[in-house]
Amino acid sequence: MSIDKKINLKNLTLAIFILFHLLFFISILLVDGYPQNNDILHIFKITSLDGKLKFINGVYHPGYAYYSLIFSNSLKILTTVIFFLIIFSIFLIFKFINLFSLNESKNERLFLYIFSILFHFIIISTIGLNHSDCLFLLLFYNGFLLFIYSYYFKYNKFLYITGLLIIGISILFRHHGILAIFLLYINFIFLEIFFYKKKFSLIYKNFILIGLVLLIPMIISQIHLVLINANTEWQTSLKLNYFVYGHTWGDWRDIKNILNSEQYKNFNILHVDRNHLLNIVLDHAKRALIVTYPFIISFIIAFIISRKKSVIILLILFILYLLIILPGYVRGYYPAILFCLISTLICYKDFAKNKIASCLIFIFLFGHLVYLIERYTEKVIQNYYSNKDIKENVVPILKSKSFKYKNIFSDDYNFYTNKLEGDPHKLCNWGGWLLVHPYFKDYYPRDVILGKKNDYCDVKALVTKDKTLADKYYVGQHYKFRYKTKKHYILTSR
Repeated sequence: MSIDKKINLKNLTLAIFILFHLLFFISILLVDGYPQNNDILHIFKITSLDGKLKFINGVYHPGYAYYSLIFSNSLKILTTVIFFLIIFSIFLIFKFINLFSLNESKNERLFLYIFSILFHFIIISTIGLNHSDCLFLLLFYNGFLLFIYSYYFKYNKFLYITGLLIIGISILFRHHGILAIFLLYINFIFLEIFFYKKKFSLIYKNFILIGLVLLIPMIISQIHLVLINANTEWQTSLKLNYFVYGHTWGDWRDIKNILNSEQYKNFNILHVDRNHLLNIVLDHAKRALIVTYPFIISFIIAFIISRKKSVIILLILFILYLLIILPGYVRGYYPAILFCLISTLICYKDFAKNKIASCLIFIFLFGHLVYLIERYTEKVIQNYYSNKDIKENVVPILKSKSFKYKNIFSDDYNFYTNKLEGDPHKLCNWGGWLLVHPYFKDYYPRDVILGKKNDYCDVKALVTKDKTLADKYYVGQHYKFRYKTKKHYILTSR
């Protein structure tokens, strides 16, 4: 029986889905859920604070504080939630492409299956096991799929409103989510009027309803934050300062000095030299282009073969989104992938008729997927050996001296273990953006690392991968013993 028969195409697609995600889940189990980025460790340190302090987080919206109240600050539980969201997205994308391709020709079905799979794999590979990004983007992605599926194919009002609420909830986890949703909403209105030829006078109430539902979670959250006087943010100032002067910040270990400097306190983007600002913008735009050019080329190919204005609108929104979030494009461009997915699906009939265009877009997107998988694999390998060394060598040394989390200073921002006694969030490190939080205004890492008494931790051990740093602090009076494992240096006071 040939592959072009629908039942075989479905089975093959399902098999590819299962294989890809099985390998992905195995990679997570291989490293015991070791986080690929320190953000979630910092976030959980804040959400473990008492009272309104857990909601005062200017780098992320308060979604993680709500999440920690509903569930917990356990990384294992969060990883389980991420597993569920990935599995749910598999179900939704599979249902979506099966229904979308139901009455299409052989070539159209094949295109829809291949490129829906490709975009799905790109989204999953892009975020990897970066817990803070996973929760945001997977909620956004699942809500988007549920809305498209139930609004355009099953017209189930309850389901598509549920999808909208899920998208709205995702905003609570990242600042740029509101911008992505706004631009997608603008695109939705444009498609309804110009692509599907619906009269505005007949459906404007529907537009209002959809917009309100999307904003409900954010509105409720903002009312709550205002009522408890916890509506404090520093995202814009911090990101813009780093965007303009990040090359002068030097070692992130000394970020406390930057935050206390007059240059940071008196920063005003309007007073920055225009030539310097232009050079910075162009440099970041070039870097963003290097990362996202496969998607831009996909837009261009889609327009060339279809001549649909909606593709150009999507490309403009895609570029506009990138320009606005340019200071944080590395971690912020993810939702824009959906703009490219929409443009590809809009032109699926044109692509199905043009094998050259289909092959070109496949080459660029598949090449990007290979690049993402290579990066993810490198991180998994790094985390595997770090996690293995921590479990087998570092933890036994620390346990032998009865050290708890509050007794440890980690030079590695991503240092993680759940094998010690005490509260994992008491473990101290250099802090990074965490030091902008008002709770840590008196936290000075250089003092803490030398055992100075404070309200944050009582450091008796330093764990680092940096031999130079280990040598520097070992010559002092605080640390009396030194150990070397395969990847870490451990200094202890007793």
